Amino acid sequence: MEIREQRHIQSIEVGFRLISVLETARAKLPLKTIAERAGMPASKAHLYMVSFLRLGLVAQDPATMKYGLGPYAVQLGLAGLRQLDVVDLARGPMEELQQSAGLSVHLSIWGNMGPTIIAKSDGELDVPMIIKVGYVLPLLTSATGRVFLALLPTAVLAPALHRIPASAGAMRATVEEAKAEMNRKGVATSDSRVFDGFAAVSAPIRDHAGSLAATMTLIGLRSHVPLDGIGPIVDNLKETCDRISTAMGRDVEPTPVKPARSVAQPPSLTSPLRKKRKA
Repeated sequence: MEIREQRHIQSIEVGFRLISVLETARAKLPLKTIAERAGMPASKAHLYMVSFLRLGLVAQDPATMKYGLGPYAVQLGLAGLRQLDVVDLARGPMEELQQSAGLSVHLSIWGNMGPTIIAKSDGELDVPMIIKVGYVLPLLTSATGRVFLALLPTAVLAPALHRIPASAGAMRATVEEAKAEMNRKGVATSDSRVFDGFAAVSAPIRDHAGSLAATMTLIGLRSHVPLDGIGPIVDNLKETCDRISTAMGRDVEPTPVKPARSVAQPPSLTSPLRKKRKA
């Protein structure tokens, strides 16, 4: 039995070739370049761009006359991210984790440009975190990035790795280091190399097939983040990620609570950075 192709509006598909060019570009582009990459005459591309400008899908720099994605494109992207199941499933546990740990929490997925924050909870921390939803974290040096580096297939990582100015040897060493850390700790960590004075610890969230779906990351002052991957804060982070993974259909064994160590106690779960409430 022959299956007929569904009816469609060809002009919409043609026009969105221009949007696709802007989505993959690393900077604003002139009309001629956009048209060439989309495979259409500049005169035809201009007509589409006028409509996209009116809708807010693209924006034009009045000084250079170059085009980039507009505010409505950003709104659509964020709306799409909010509708992902992992965001709905993680929102409650993420708030609970922030309250118990007293640290900033963010949820990230793998986007077109790398590890991308899709939700966050800063709570009542006195120290502002200069990271926003949509922020793309460094792949090699952030705790979030190192989880993706350790657990994603090479084919998925390749486009992002190609954009990083580093030798192949150094890249391989960093990947192996990230994998080794995940095997030892079950989490990835980073110190002030990313945000001066801050540190982070990140754990994976897996889907029903066991594939990496997202990461959840705790970030705070370096003195409050256990970079050795041991302690109540890290146990709580792992347990939270396990709960979300289970909700996504993953059969997860509960994270075991490790015995107390004889060394110095880890920082309190209640951060001194919280704002003092008036009596």
